[in-house]
Amino acid sequence: MAHVSTAELADRLEQDGTSYAEVLSEESMRVELARYPNPEPKTPHREDELYVVLSGSGMVHVGTETYSVEEGDIVYVEQGLEHDFFDIDEEITALVVFTGAEESVLDRES
Repeated sequence: MAHVSTAELADRLEQDGTSYAEVLSEESMRVELARYPNPEPKTPHREDELYVVLSGSGMVHVGTETYSVEEGDIVYVEQGLEHDFFDIDEEITALVVFTGAEESVLDRES
């Protein structure tokens, strides 16, 4: 069992000046807390992704579809699909759940 406070993670993001914090990493899934203050293209992954919007609002593009998002929304991204948040009205904070643990946005080269 694991218990994590998203408030504490959000504080850690603020203190570290980063946009991502790993919440959980297991063989079957990985969970990250992510902040999107500005439009930022997401790197397609070899895993399915689930975004749970904790706060903020804006638009999201997934494949050929576009949706508005706000606190409480859930966005599913099938593996390999291009996706990004844009027209961000208020900084978006989301829990991101990845199935499997093949690669992490935390591990990508800058």
